[in-house]
Amino acid sequence: MTQATPTPTAGPAEVDAVASRAVPPAPTRSTSAGMSAARRVVPPLVVAVAGVALWWVAAVVADSTIFPNPAEAVRSLVQDLGKEDFRANVLDSIRILVIGFLASTVLGSLLGLALGLSAFWTRAILPIFYAINSIPKIVLYPIFLSFLGIGELSRAGFTFYAAFVPMFLVAVESTASVHRIHLKMAASLQVGWPRLVRQIVIPCVLPSLATGMRMTFGLAFLGLLLAEMFSSSAGIGYELLRNVSLVRMENIMGTVVLILLMALPPTIALQWLENRVVSKYGGR
Repeated sequence: MTQATPTPTAGPAEVDAVASRAVPPAPTRSTSAGMSAARRVVPPLVVAVAGVALWWVAAVVADSTIFPNPAEAVRSLVQDLGKEDFRANVLDSIRILVIGFLASTVLGSLLGLALGLSAFWTRAILPIFYAINSIPKIVLYPIFLSFLGIGELSRAGFTFYAAFVPMFLVAVESTASVHRIHLKMAASLQVGWPRLVRQIVIPCVLPSLATGMRMTFGLAFLGLLLAEMFSSSAGIGYELLRNVSLVRMENIMGTVVLILLMALPPTIALQWLENRVVSKYGGR
């Protein structure tokens, strides 16, 4: 009868070595964060580079003395930025845009929250604002001119209006869509209105409000440019219209590039804010 040969047992060091070879190391938090940031940044950069390349190819194919290529447009923009009047108009537009956008966001959100909590006022006011929002905004601009005159006040008012109505509608709709069971439970627990709004309503509507902010920024910028182009003697819209009237294509395209550069950082920041808010409150 043969005796079984004992199997040698591996020590702790050998076990750790085998495990380290069998299981690949998990990516670190910094590596995953870098990959996530790259996935967010690289696609827009690729699209931007492709757009500039397409613009350059179109300019070469057209071979026109009027249509400029990107280098000529940027060169004219640098020359314009060297002028004090042009820089003053750009800063004036930025100031009015910031004021109008922030005012429309704050007031639209607060009024939307207040009215969205009432089913009666939601049914009474929402169709009217939807009808107002469906009207092309430039059609109502003469009303702003009649009451506010030609100048900074009418530009700021129209910028505010262009963003306020959509933001108000987003706030009302998101507040009205809060689950009624949550409100009934809060009422059964005799939760006060301040606590109800702070702990139930606001966390539920924050993702929609963040999305509304990102959307209404572009509408505020559009309203400002329209106001400056049609009846103003200042601002970047005025500079754009002046170049159009003088048929200076290089300056026109340079101003368009400047508008894109002005809109890009706030849009990226608002997109980042929206992603953070949705990831934190989106499941509520």
